[in-house]
Amino acid sequence: MAVARPPAMLQLDYNPTGDENAPVEFALVGKGITFDSGGYSLKPSAGMAIMKSDMGGAATLAGSLALAIVNGLQKRVKLYLCCAENLVSGNAFKLGDVITYKNGVTAEILNTDAEGRLVLADGLLAAQEDNPSRIIDADNLNRGR
Repeated sequence: MAVARPPAMLQLDYNPTGDENAPVEFALVGKGITFDSGGYSLKPSAGMAIMKSDMGGAATLAGSLALAIVNGLQKRVKLYLCCAENLVSGNAFKLGDVITYKNGVTAEILNTDAEGRLVLADGLLAAQEDNPSRIIDADNLNRGR
């Protein structure tokens, strides 16, 4: 599948210890929408009201990390911000498509955000590779899990 504007992921490593081998205590994973064409409005289901809230996941986590730093955070924290344009295009995944992630896990597409790219999963996989003590997933925070 060709994607005209692929999603991007920012990884920010806050490491006040100065030790590049220090363990990552917390991995913060959030999803952000860099430009919204109104694609969320195209799906009328009640579930879309919940999906709209995840647009702020990246801002919520970035703000939380900044607040912790200002208050004297002394542990290593990595921030993973998965961003994509929220545009409807012919390149979107369709219901029933099967994708394979870099760790070999396959997933059948049952629902996607408007641009059809499952960017948050990429951030979660990257966070797991750093073996943090805890992963905080902003998408799950927004859904009350």
